[in-house]
Amino acid sequence: MNNRISSIGTIKINTVGEATVFEVGDSENMAPFNYAIAVQREKAIFLEKEFDFSEYAIFSIPLEAPVIDENVQLMRINESPHIVVNKISVFLVSASAIVHIGSSETLYAQSRIKHIRHLLKERP
Repeated sequence: MNNRISSIGTIKINTVGEATVFEVGDSENMAPFNYAIAVQREKAIFLEKEFDFSEYAIFSIPLEAPVIDENVQLMRINESPHIVVNKISVFLVSASAIVHIGSSETLYAQSRIKHIRHLLKERP
């Protein structure tokens, strides 16, 4: 990993959500993940322990890393050992997102959301 010095003048992040990483500096590995069940109903009904992640295959299917089979050659020249950022403004970071100023080795993030709609009756 190519380590450099990160310097930020001003950073403003309005909202940071679940399973989100904000990091200034170097990191070796980051792996945020977020699982959610979003239920939309025509009538507000709230029941305890109504849904379980194990009931939905989307949360248990293993993810496979993509196979990269092409030869990529990269030549990088960092004329300065510093990463200098004057101002950063971010409105929202959510659902396994990463805001990272610096060097990193491996980034792996996932977000799985099951959307469910409960309607009162069938429509023609």
